[in-house]
Amino acid sequence: MELRQLEYFVAVARHGHFGRAAGAIYVTQPALSQQVRRLEAELGVALLRRTSRGVELTPAGEDLLARAESILAEVTGARSAMDEHAGVVRGAVRVAATAADAVRLPEVIAAFHREHPGVRIALRQASAAEALELVRSGAVDLAVLSLAGDPGALTVTPLAEEPLRLIVETGDPLAGGSVRLGELSGRPFVLAEPGSALRATAMEACQAEGFSPVPLLEVGDPSAVRFLVGARLGVALVPASWLEVPGPEVGVAVVAPAPVHRVCVVAGGELPPAGALLAARLRS
Repeated sequence: MELRQLEYFVAVARHGHFGRAAGAIYVTQPALSQQVRRLEAELGVALLRRTSRGVELTPAGEDLLARAESILAEVTGARSAMDEHAGVVRGAVRVAATAADAVRLPEVIAAFHREHPGVRIALRQASAAEALELVRSGAVDLAVLSLAGDPGALTVTPLAEEPLRLIVETGDPLAGGSVRLGELSGRPFVLAEPGSALRATAMEACQAEGFSPVPLLEVGDPSAVRFLVGARLGVALVPASWLEVPGPEVGVAVVAPAPVHRVCVVAGGELPPAGALLAARLRS
């Protein structure tokens, strides 16, 4: 009997479903199912009853669940005690992020890993709505994104504010200067997806100048937006950090007054130690 098998079994028992359990612990469903079957074969009893709606615990499964949770708690406690002696931080932290709002996140995660090599990090990209739902369901510990509305009972910590810049094709007369958004009326835009905070900020800023931008294309990926603007398909209002993304050369103009893009960390409650450490690193 391996600890990994117990961890997988406990995940399935808690979620009542192989697919949801696999997503929560970031393994494939076939691998999860295989390990649970091996555990059942080794013990010689059925632990789970497969149904059309998911799985249910057998009497043997209920007995093992209580014992497995106790064993895993003891292992976690022992690791924590030894880590204190060694001055090492271990654990895992699960993060969801939107591509549009987390351009610098991989760099931060890489630095965090160098500082805390004992912490496992699982990162998944999602839309803002999906990221919030992952936090609510407990599938991730925290999310990095820009909010377009009230996230409800979730804990929100501001991370950064940055101005929006206008990117245009090279050779555009606006490149290298300062522009009021009213000057862009009638020009095609590459806008972020509907429902995103970046889209809402750009729309509100343009409407304050007396026009609504016409979206020729709706794209949220920083590299794709830069490519499309460089290909002369429209102009775009993007966070200043997007200018660090490699891609075709584009012209840049300062917007006056500049709309502001805000990025936050969102959590569902008290973070595990590793999650709290990463959140602190993000804030710094």
